[in-house]
Amino acid sequence: MSTELAIAAERGQSMAELMGVSAGGGSSESTPSISRVGMIHQPVMGEVDFNGKSIKTEILPIGTFTLKKGDDIIYSHSITLRIFAQRNQWQRWNSASEEMEKSVLSNSLNGDLKDSIGGFNLGRPSGYIEDFQALPDATKQVIRSVKRVVVYFGTVTLNNPTDAEGNPLNIMEYTDMPIVMDVKNRDSLKSINGVLGSLKSKNLLPIMSTIKLSGVEDSIPTGATFGKISAALGDKVDISDHDNDTLRDFVELIEYMNGKVLNLHNERNDDTLSTEDASMVKDIIDNDFVDVDE
Repeated sequence: MSTELAIAAERGQSMAELMGVSAGGGSSESTPSISRVGMIHQPVMGEVDFNGKSIKTEILPIGTFTLKKGDDIIYSHSITLRIFAQRNQWQRWNSASEEMEKSVLSNSLNGDLKDSIGGFNLGRPSGYIEDFQALPDATKQVIRSVKRVVVYFGTVTLNNPTDAEGNPLNIMEYTDMPIVMDVKNRDSLKSINGVLGSLKSKNLLPIMSTIKLSGVEDSIPTGATFGKISAALGDKVDISDHDNDTLRDFVELIEYMNGKVLNLHNERNDDTLSTEDASMVKDIIDNDFVDVDE
């Protein structure tokens, strides 16, 4: 299929590799603008009039999806997603600096991934850990705090878009929008992977079908509630020339995001040469001068 091969030929990679679904395998000057999909984990409450009396009630339930577009947030009980690319990443929220610390985006979390704090994997040990309980407490804490995140790049349609007060919005304004979506919940990932697995069994790439996502409420033993994703197979989609352009844009966005992480890694890496050492090395190179003991 020519539209599948065009961008692959440009970069010497298969379309599956570019999309991050294959076992295989610089930044721009301006920040790309792209919407992000998330989910609420607390209900949005509002007031409704009942027989002349104002009653506080749940307007948007736990598990409602959010679409952040600039400063605007739009809500939808369900969405239809078409995945163009996916990558893995380590993430950790630093409450002291109010910064989301990240590793570079990668097809796999195996090995050491450079991170935004100047190290690798945000300090999390790489490889399989045979005995977690035998690890030092400090290492256990790092492992618990650093989360595996799957980042999806694709287009989304809000099936029932509303504002924060539950008022319906024009669905045509929120159809096939390019988005980024971070997913870390295990059950959510399991549900999405189940659909992707069914596509793979049919020799279909994720881009060749939509995926229907709905939000459901769950809870932990303490009683705290949260939202998670339930995924189902959507409709088959024929690849077009426009899709090739969209995929190229997402690949460039991934490169840009990794460039941002690598810049921070280099700035914060303690192993880099000091200004004085770098100047001395430059002088040696410029003067082609080396002392040799005879």
